[in-house]
Amino acid sequence: MRNFCLFIVSLILLTGLYFSSCAKVEDDETEPPVISDVRINKNDTLMYGNLVVKINDSLNDNPNRMDTVIATKWMYIYARFTDNEGLSTFKVEINPEYRDKRGRENVKDSIMPVIKLGQMIFNQKDITVYRNRLVQIPDTITRTRKDGDKLVMDTLVLTQKIYDMKVAVIDKAGNGDSIMDYKVVLMNRKALYDVRVGQE
Repeated sequence: MRNFCLFIVSLILLTGLYFSSCAKVEDDETEPPVISDVRINKNDTLMYGNLVVKINDSLNDNPNRMDTVIATKWMYIYARFTDNEGLSTFKVEINPEYRDKRGRENVKDSIMPVIKLGQMIFNQKDITVYRNRLVQIPDTITRTRKDGDKLVMDTLVLTQKIYDMKVAVIDKAGNGDSIMDYKVVLMNRKALYDVRVGQE
């Protein structure tokens, strides 16, 4: 009986020692990861007849630039993520606004949060992601709402303007870094053609 009690006590002590040593290693890693060189849809193009319309030129290194995202086209991220011990994951978040297609005042606007997790950075210490596919933002959404006793369907269109995009990253220890106000312009193809082709 005495040997059994010693065995149980030693098992409890060894288990406690093991878990406390694991916790100590993770507690030592307090340096947050770093995000840099973020671009959205870098060197993107659209065809307009025989004309190629270039969007988000990679040669534009102005820190105040705003990348353009075209509704219904895939959104890609280019970014560099670094950490001293190892990265875990990153996410991109944007909240596009939609308004009533007919401009009726009694129809409320809607916000459709878009949150997408990135890929291919787990356990990396320094990685630059290229063309990491995120999401397609729709240019219209259909919403069902209650109007009295009946259900009414509304078509809402994307509000074309400058939006704040959030890019956040965490490392394996749970430390995080984020860019809260990366500016992007959301617009549809027709608006881009009107602006760009009108300049040609």
